[in-house]
Amino acid sequence: MSMMENTKMSEDELKQIAGGNYGGGGGQWAAAMVKAPGGLCKYTKSGKAFVKNAGIFIPNGEYITVDRGRMEGKYAIAFYNNEEGWVDTSGLEWI
Repeated sequence: MSMMENTKMSEDELKQIAGGNYGGGGGQWAAAMVKAPGGLCKYTKSGKAFVKNAGIFIPNGEYITVDRGRMEGKYAIAFYNNEEGWVDTSGLEWI
């Protein structure tokens, strides 16, 4: 089993997170790989601004699921290890 197959979310898991903590509909799911050398940090949305949280949320080289239906500028909701958070999509390679 490839790393990507191992990290794919099942249809049931996707249904459970549809809308997630940040609201929204069924989502426009897209696969991506983290290409940022230091990995991706999680961001918190504060009004119209995004504030970077300390620590790495997703390490470099990981395959993740991103909801392109919930993008604001260069930020989007990403799912990793049963968590969701805003990430900077410039650190992703879309698959």
